[in-house]
Amino acid sequence: MPDAKKNAVESVEELLDALADARKVIRSTELTIRRALKKVDAGTDVATALSIIQPAESRDLINEALNSVEKCRHEVRRAVFAAGLEEGMTIGSLGRSWGFSRQLAARYAKEARGEG
Repeated sequence: MPDAKKNAVESVEELLDALADARKVIRSTELTIRRALKKVDAGTDVATALSIIQPAESRDLINEALNSVEKCRHEVRRAVFAAGLEEGMTIGSLGRSWGFSRQLAARYAKEARGEG
């Protein structure tokens, strides 16, 4: 398997891991918020509910997970562009596949070539 294609596959696998991690963080946060909401419905005060949710910590964990997903998505695009270009695809066809503008496709191609 050519290096560019291998890198693209590895990037996709990293994205899948990042998505799984984000799903866990989001699901955990959802469950915590649901527990706090039940307590509020049962008469718990806001301060207690907030201490259960720990919104600052939840926000940080979710932001970190989503930032990781976005970083991996970007790397997948760059790696797939590199593999596609190596296999003879045009910048236009790659851009159309992703639904990108020509300008964004050109930027990814430039990155894939190590020019940006």
